[in-house]
Amino acid sequence: MAEAAVRLDTACACRGATLLVTNSAGECGPDDALSGFYVREVRHLRTLRFEINGERPWMCERSRPRPDELAFVFVHPELARFGGGGSGASGDEVTYDARGLPHRSIDVRLVYGVTLDRLEATVLLTNRSRSAVAFDAGWVFAADYADLLEANEDRRQQEAPVTAHVDGSTVRMRYLHDRLPFETVVAASGAGRSTAAEDRWTFALEMPPRETTALHLVVEARDPDRPLEEAERRARMDHHDRWKASLTQVAVPGNPEAERLLRRAQEDLASFPQLEGQEDEWLALQAGVPLYPAFFGRDALTAGWQAGMLDSGAMVGAALSRLGRLQSDRVLEWRDEEPGRIPYQVRTGPLARLEKNPYSAYYADFASPFMYVIALGNLFAWTGDRAVLDRHWDTARRILEWARTYGDRDGDGYLEYLTKSKVGTKNQGWKDSGDAIVYEDGTPVPAPIATCEIQGYWYTAQQIMAGLAWVKGERAWARELWRAARALKARFNRDFWMEEEGFYGLALDPEKRLVRGLTSNVGHCLATGILQRDRLPRVVDRMFQPDLFSGWGIRTLSTRHVAYNPLSYHLGTVWAVENATICFGLRHGRAHPGDGRRVCGRRAPHARRLSAVQHSADLERERAHPLHAVHPGTRALCRPPRPRGRSRAARLAPRGRGARPARGTHDRLAALQARRERPFALRRPREERASTRRPPAAAGGAPNRAGPAHPPAPGHATPMTVKRMAASSAGERLAQSRAPGDTAGRASRHARSNPPPAHPGGPSRMHMP
Repeated sequence: MAEAAVRLDTACACRGATLLVTNSAGECGPDDALSGFYVREVRHLRTLRFEINGERPWMCERSRPRPDELAFVFVHPELARFGGGGSGASGDEVTYDARGLPHRSIDVRLVYGVTLDRLEATVLLTNRSRSAVAFDAGWVFAADYADLLEANEDRRQQEAPVTAHVDGSTVRMRYLHDRLPFETVVAASGAGRSTAAEDRWTFALEMPPRETTALHLVVEARDPDRPLEEAERRARMDHHDRWKASLTQVAVPGNPEAERLLRRAQEDLASFPQLEGQEDEWLALQAGVPLYPAFFGRDALTAGWQAGMLDSGAMVGAALSRLGRLQSDRVLEWRDEEPGRIPYQVRTGPLARLEKNPYSAYYADFASPFMYVIALGNLFAWTGDRAVLDRHWDTARRILEWARTYGDRDGDGYLEYLTKSKVGTKNQGWKDSGDAIVYEDGTPVPAPIATCEIQGYWYTAQQIMAGLAWVKGERAWARELWRAARALKARFNRDFWMEEEGFYGLALDPEKRLVRGLTSNVGHCLATGILQRDRLPRVVDRMFQPDLFSGWGIRTLSTRHVAYNPLSYHLGTVWAVENATICFGLRHGRAHPGDGRRVCGRRAPHARRLSAVQHSADLERERAHPLHAVHPGTRALCRPPRPRGRSRAARLAPRGRGARPARGTHDRLAALQARRERPFALRRPREERASTRRPPAAAGGAPNRAGPAHPPAPGHATPMTVKRMAASSAGERLAQSRAPGDTAGRASRHARSNPPPAHPGGPSRMHMP
């Protein structure tokens, strides 16, 4: 099966705000505009290349052992002509290059690793020939201090001279910009006689046969305006290491591919905390590498709550803390600031620091504010800690005040976005690219625009806030929020519904006309609960028609639309993060429990069930849909954990004298009681389990009278048993309520009386037998 990658010719390593981008040969240079060593989006090395005798060694292999490491294997010198012991050679003599080195005599193993504000390189050189060799080896380097955005566009907007000089045992490069006093310090060590120059560090080596020697390079990025002392640097790295060690561990006996996939995904996610700001912000996530190693509000919040089972919401809590400190209290059109609004993105590169763009803290986003409230609800559900609500309450409250005051610009009961910045973001919903919102004829919709998913975010944020207000005793406000959410839902289902399509429209334009495109945005609405329940079967069925469902996921735009382009940003692509939200909606918002299975059955009519992870040979057999968007393994992964021996309804039911029964898990706020060290199971639906149920084995695994004990049939989705982490939550989610009851309050009181152990505890373990 062919290898697929986003950037085939680029390799990345990151930790915190430090990023290394190389080409496929492990070099940074002009042949790849984005390549370089970056700290806080400043390129401290433009050129970085390992050489032997002034030549590039021949690359044989590259790998990424960890998210913060890149490894390469080279040989030098490579054969430049026919012969040298290969097939068809006429002689048996050893051949040499122009510098007298035997061909393929030097084995080179190079590893780059990044830490906070530093790049470390180690190269192991082994003489594989039968004679002694002498050669020069070392690194070439140079700095330019470009912004990451400048590098990506290959166009400078700020520039100044760069000086370099040898200072004792280091080479120092400085940026002579009066407002950007950046500095890069290079040091190297190893065997042989070393020579430092302004743009290189070289070692003269003499090696007998089979000898191995090591060379080391350390590059330190310095910013006098934002210094990072060694003690502070060590504290941040230690905090990050302890947090990583405390993450939930996953074991999948009998399915090593699934275990490897989940472990690597966890390692990748664990590399994204920025480790910036105050201590309670260190675990806030960056948006992604190589283009977005910055803080984006909605990205950090969404990734944090979706991965909450790993750390009981520590990533979410860090993002909430940072966003709360950045919440605006003024009107500033350059940044699209308004009182109560929280940032869309926070960038730290030279362009932002020089105000060449407004991104040092830019606020033009309608998703991040409501994601804040949703994430706060999730964090409270994981912790049951009233102090969490108290810490972030004012921020969340001001967000809803902003929505009423500034979000609904014309008082029609819908939120519309419109940038006021001269370089502002046009589209401020989930789809933030400039051409994402189009009419049926493909022309862009002008702002102000009221997209459907924004109304859904607002709806669920008001419901969650109503439940949290009820917990805090602000019951009059809770009822007010619930009434407002119910009225919004009624308006939405009246104005956005397209009866002939059995689907909801994309947006309302400035004239309040419905933009009738068929898009993935409605999947977000499904997850928020704003859709009318009796319409859900039609919506789900329409969503999985071939023009929207690709086989890999739900497309951002129907293939029937004149603007459809599967190579665009938001006009036909399939986004993994969006489809995770849609899966959540299919699980919690569908009309009846059979919908997801009904859809899966229609799209995957194969006798063999797909496992959670398959080998490439298995995938190639699925000609129609190589990977299914919804299959038993995915459903199991997306389903919230279920305690063994207790039904979902039983877990959500109020307990105690005078307790009232819940009227529906989707329509009320409910935090679950804490169950420390209770095993949870992610299990297949009952009818699926019945079809593969095996007779129980006798003691010791011997077969009983009913027949032999067998492992799950090959190809069937593996039932996954999960042991919850020691820092057990007071509840797995916040559902929304028609009349907020006291369940959440009781759960919160229970959690306070049974507090989870403080982070960092030891890791919990999830077993998926």
